[in-house]
Amino acid sequence: MTEFLISIVYFLVFCFIISRTKYFKDTIIPRHWFILLFSLKVVISIILTAIYTHYYKDRETADIFKYFDDSKIMFDALGNNPIDYIKMLFGLDNDNIYFTTKYYKNMGHWIRPYGNELFSDSHVIIRFNAFVRLFSFGFIQVHNIFINFITLSGLTAIYKAFKPYLVNKEKALFYSIALLPSLLFWGSGLLKEGLILFGFGFLTLHFFRIHKQFNFISILAIIVSCLIITYTKFYLLAALIIPLFGYTINKLLKKKSYVGYLISGLTILIITYILQHVNPNWNIVNIIANKQQTFSRFIIEVETNSGFLLPELNNTISIIKNIPNALNNTLIRPYPWECKSPFVWLSLSENILILSLILIAFLFRKRNNNNYNIIYFSLIFSISLIILIGLTTPVFGAIVRYKIPAVLFLLIGLITILDIEKLKSKFTWLNKIL
Repeated sequence: MTEFLISIVYFLVFCFIISRTKYFKDTIIPRHWFILLFSLKVVISIILTAIYTHYYKDRETADIFKYFDDSKIMFDALGNNPIDYIKMLFGLDNDNIYFTTKYYKNMGHWIRPYGNELFSDSHVIIRFNAFVRLFSFGFIQVHNIFINFITLSGLTAIYKAFKPYLVNKEKALFYSIALLPSLLFWGSGLLKEGLILFGFGFLTLHFFRIHKQFNFISILAIIVSCLIITYTKFYLLAALIIPLFGYTINKLLKKKSYVGYLISGLTILIITYILQHVNPNWNIVNIIANKQQTFSRFIIEVETNSGFLLPELNNTISIIKNIPNALNNTLIRPYPWECKSPFVWLSLSENILILSLILIAFLFRKRNNNNYNIIYFSLIFSISLIILIGLTTPVFGAIVRYKIPAVLFLLIGLITILDIEKLKSKFTWLNKIL
């Protein structure tokens, strides 16, 4: 009962913030839509927590609980040694034997046996939970409410970032950030996805803004967002490098074509080639291959219902040859006979939806489109990330979560391509919702 009452209070506080702050005010989308989306996400977080409670009974392997439980060890330091808590929370001089012996060895997931910090880091979500414990009294549902407000803020930033380029398509954009099944489901839980979406939202919003008007607030927001993404899943930021520089080059050259992205891609390839000779640890091919091998060892040694075998990567040629297989793994698989859990069926259903939307965007594409910069930005990031995930991840349950940012930006790219007026004239019932 106490958890319920405290959760209700925080829920109402955040609803009040959404209803009153300028940030959630929009000329097209009613404010109550944001409140409804926040409420829906909170309800889904309750369902997701219940699923993990009753379906995945081992808290040590349940993603929602394992980082939440580890955060208690960090938070408990506040009562005995507040300086230790502050150092761990902000990562200040805490990477030494003292902290490892006293705190980290008692956490199940601070030091990850199959970890690869370039690809994923659990420290940020543990720290987030340790911070929220200042207000939550240790009740997990309060953490769910906090993470969903953070996620909603990030999704709203993505909406604001792309809205100026999608005139008369604002509702379609909102539906994409709100109702994409995997995003709505996994983006409502106490997981890293919420922090990633927050970082992505404010990075894209202020990146586009700074090209219109330079200001230090945007610079600060970009730096903080990059830090959040870097210390959560760095490969997402790596996949953004070519689109970010390509967009910038096009703006400087005043181009609306692929020129800036071609220059950006070639420049990044040259830099990565030089870096591998400067330091062998910066060899991108080896990093990708090691990530795949690490994940493959994981599914052999740890039981999983949705694992499968991947062709081994060992050089640049093997990566190029396996790109079609990577696209298949991420956009088409799992096949129906490979679905052994409700979560994997969700992935299959979403893949069918995505392929259908690709077909619709192609059939109803806008002939004279002035938003090539946004199209290239969205699709290059999306396709790069989809390929990377397909090359390295041999677990369908992980793929459906990892590809959430890629699918979101893919949908944004498709909406940009789409001639929505032509679509509505063909299907008149869409006029009521678009």
